[in-house]
Amino acid sequence: MKKTIKLIAPAALILLVASAFNIQRGYKLTGKIKGINTGLIYLSHNIGDKEIKDSTVITNGSFAFSGTVPEVKMYALKLKGGKQQKNFLLENKDISIVGDKDSLFMAKVIGSPETDIYFGFYNGPWKAITAKAGDIYRRLDSANQKGKVTLSPAQRKSFDDEFKALDVLNQNAVRAYVKAHASSVAVAAIVEDRFISYPYPEQAAAMYALFAPAVKASFYGKAINASLALTNKTAPGKLAPDFVMNDVDGKPLKLSAFRGKYVLVDFWASWCGPCRKENPNVVAAYKKYHDKGFEILGVSLDSKKEAWLKAINDDGLTWKHVSDLKGWANTAAALYGVKSVPASFLLDKDGKVVAKDLRGEELNNTLSNLFKD
Repeated sequence: MKKTIKLIAPAALILLVASAFNIQRGYKLTGKIKGINTGLIYLSHNIGDKEIKDSTVITNGSFAFSGTVPEVKMYALKLKGGKQQKNFLLENKDISIVGDKDSLFMAKVIGSPETDIYFGFYNGPWKAITAKAGDIYRRLDSANQKGKVTLSPAQRKSFDDEFKALDVLNQNAVRAYVKAHASSVAVAAIVEDRFISYPYPEQAAAMYALFAPAVKASFYGKAINASLALTNKTAPGKLAPDFVMNDVDGKPLKLSAFRGKYVLVDFWASWCGPCRKENPNVVAAYKKYHDKGFEILGVSLDSKKEAWLKAINDDGLTWKHVSDLKGWANTAAALYGVKSVPASFLLDKDGKVVAKDLRGEELNNTLSNLFKD
């Protein structure tokens, strides 16, 4: 008689192996929220611009979620009707969260090493940086009476030098933290926060090179790499991406229509304070060099046409303007990898990038060199 061999189903085999080696197959997230007995609590994360939400009922102040995440990623806990949320890095582990409904953002996360590393930076090195920044801004506000007084070049230089030193301090702090935790996905999330969202592509590239291979392959590692690749498309010497967008009269205007002149592609918005403060410098440059062959194409990240047109008029921006009125979803901003405004790209007569994000005297000095008699 032949002996019958029974095959174990793949799913059962995985379960058996996982049990034998005590492998965590998913996450178990439990929590206790003081000050609330019952209600709904949401667990959410974003995929692009879309929010993915799960919910569960709070019973006697306690709640529980369970599931599996494909990789470590930032999630948020939020009470129904609440304005606060607790951000943390969700991983396939047993995690508990303890907090208060009136200060949910301060809740304590236990059992997530990645979350510990992430907030270890913001509760440690970053605090010293923000304290220094706060001191500089307070003294600057006092010196210029909150923008009412124009500082002398010497006074302005003193503050500019302090901000440059602070920037170096910031870079060094992030670099040291990345080196200390190069195998943690949390540091990739920190680098995306500090050097992609603002952005500082050169610093981001330097930090990315320090990541362990698994961190480079993580969600945040891949996001950083993709952003750097997009930034490289507008590096000096590269042909700037062409685009078409409607002007203030609703007529399509193409960037390449400006070929033969130096053109500043200026990303801004009516609601952007730093943009509006920079506008007088841009106006002065336009008046000085327009007759020599300098043009500006303003690209607004506004969503309301009335506010956009009013800002153009109020600030005396007499050059060409376009917008698709989609706010941060502006298609040209996405094409150029614009993460913050103001942002600008100076193009030569052939449409190639000469420089990026020139401000004040930098813009004037660059144009002066280009238009030398």
